[in-house]
Amino acid sequence: MPANDDLKERIRSLVRSRRAATAGASPIAEPEPPGGAGRPPTDGAASGAAAALDEAGVEEFLPGGEWRGEHGAVYVHERLRSTIETWRPSWGRLELPPVGEPELASFAAAGLGRALFLDLETGGLASSPVFLAGTMRWNGEDFVLRQYFARHYGEEATLLAAVGEAARGFEFLVTFNGRSYDAPFLSGRAVIHGVPVALPPRHIDLLHAARRRWKHQLPDCRLQTLELYLTRRRRSGDVPGEEVPGLYHDFVRHGDPYRLIPVFHHNLLDVIIMAEILRALCDGRA
Repeated sequence: MPANDDLKERIRSLVRSRRAATAGASPIAEPEPPGGAGRPPTDGAASGAAAALDEAGVEEFLPGGEWRGEHGAVYVHERLRSTIETWRPSWGRLELPPVGEPELASFAAAGLGRALFLDLETGGLASSPVFLAGTMRWNGEDFVLRQYFARHYGEEATLLAAVGEAARGFEFLVTFNGRSYDAPFLSGRAVIHGVPVALPPRHIDLLHAARRRWKHQLPDCRLQTLELYLTRRRRSGDVPGEEVPGLYHDFVRHGDPYRLIPVFHHNLLDVIIMAEILRALCDGRA
């Protein structure tokens, strides 16, 4: 799946600036970040560049805004799928699923507009927070992707409330291994924080449907195996899932976003490929 060129270039630019600042080789002073007027003076352009980079947050690289509720604020990054890859007319169409898949048949009859796709990134352990929730919905012309991001541990309750609000009005929840992981994890964290979160009443877990369809054809039914099989595309430079929790905890401790930004892209791709898996499951020829 093609990576977002603008995002990649901004990451490269950040890395180049950081290296130049560290080496003291950058003759260009970095612009003063918001709120920087009260910072103590630095000893030259290199120190100024390093300080500016240290204060940069994910907001500098992923435009969006804040969602606010009674628990506080959480950052929201929103984009259309067509800004990540070329729009195709097949996105909004679902064929009639094969016999023996009543849930998929019911979903196809209801239409994509009745579904919310969801993928979580968490701190790893059951007691760790949800820090990023990627959602996707069909607006009739394109898929709308939203990522709710807790910039520190204290924003998790607001993230949960925001996801709960986003889920209202949808009939179907679409996940990959969400019956075993995403849905119970989200609900458990909501109970801990005392935040009411009502997910859509009908759950399509694509992992189970994929196993029924392809378990004898593929070596496994992991998400990226299905991505390669169904789209013939292999991710390049993706963040391994096992590294994601450590990257977030490091961000909270040090506030350095440049290694965390690829996690957002990883999450976006996970949500997007769910739509491709769903479309293939509803196509008896796949």
